[in-house]
Formats: sequence, C-alpha cells, structure tokens
Amino acid sequence: MGTLRNGGNGTFIGKAGSFIGSTWRDISYMKGIPKISNKPKTLKQLEQQAKFATAIKFLGPIKDLLNVGFNGQTQGKASGYNMAVKFTLDNAITGTYPDFAIDYGKVMLAKGSLAAPVGAAVTAAAGDLVITWSPELNPFNGFMDDEATVVIFDPLNNIFLSGVVGILRPEGEMTVPVPVAYLGNTVHVYLFFMSTRNSKVSNSSYAGPVEIV
Repeated sequence: MGTLRNGGNGTFIGKAGSFIGSTWRDISYMKGIPKISNKPKTLKQLEQQAKFATAIKFLGPIKDLLNVGFNGQTQGKASGYNMAVKFTLDNAITGTYPDFAIDYGKVMLAKGSLAAPVGAAVTAAAGDLVITWSPELNPFNGFMDDEATVVIFDPLNNIFLSGVVGILRPEGEMTVPVPVAYLGNTVHVYLFFMSTRNSKVSNSSYAGPVEIV
C-alpha cells in the first residue's frame, strides 16, 4: 500500500495499484510496475547480465572507496561506484559467455587529475609486500602531501586488503604486513594518490601480481 506524506501533494512511497513510489538522493519518483515478460532472454542480454554480475562481485566490497576514487567522473545522477562499474564493463572484462572474468591488469580503482603513480611495482619478502613508486613531485599536480592509497586483492579468497595509512608521495615506498593466512596466495596490487587538502585523486596504477612469500 502506498503512503502519502506532507499532504495530498506530498511524497509518495510504496506500492499503490499499478504504481510504485520511491525516493533517491532526495528526489521523489513514481513509476508503473513493469510487466513480467515470458519472452526468453537473447544471448546478448545473457552475456550483458553475466558481465555485470562479474563486475559487481569484484567491485561490490569496495563500493565506498570507488565513490571517492571516481567521484570526479560522475555523470548526471550516477555515483562514483556506478562509473567504476561502467569502466570495468567497458575495459576490464575478459573471456566468453558464460565464463567471464576480471582482467586485473586493466582495472582502475580511481580516476582523477592528480599525477598518477609512475613506476609502480610490488615485491614480496618475509610476509611483507613492498610497494614502490617514483617519489618525484611537480608544481602542477604532484604534491608532497599527496597520500598513497594501496589496495590489495586476493582472488582466491575474494577479499580486499588495505595498505598503510599516512604514507606520502615523496616517500616512494610502502611496506604492508600480510597475515600468515595469505602466504602462498597470488594477489593483485593497485596504487593511487589522494590529496590531503581536497577531494582530488590520481588515476590508479596496477603495481602487478605478486605471490606472497
């Protein structure tokens, strides 16, 4: 049953007859209930659904991070997360239906105007991951107080790990201790910079796959 708020011309929320009322980002909507179709889905529709499911499974756990990382790329009412999903669908899905997978080397977790990491690389030693990059600065978009954000993905456990907080661009290196439970697993490492003064970010760089030893 539908609910009217603030009088007869107020917000309509819920179901009433063949209509559904809802709100999103303080905008009220009312739409008709879609008709259920018994028509079989086409191969193209099935492929798109499978690609979308693959992207969502991968990106869903870091939705909040992506809302920040792609904040400057939003279009209309789309969120940063929406734009990250779109980028992944367009650029980082590999395979053929029904066996789609993520091409980790083509994934981006942030897109922005700060200078992107140059020479990003990762090595593993004694249970630690060491991520390195060029510490060079420039007066236009590469500043000494840009903070490094490292994201580590373990596909075996379908889990993301975070780097160390507070490491700045000029330091050129971050050492991340990895729990013993992940020893022997191959992980994928991403790096981008985030301004400590405003909401600006850089494009993310893929530091590479590495086996934790």
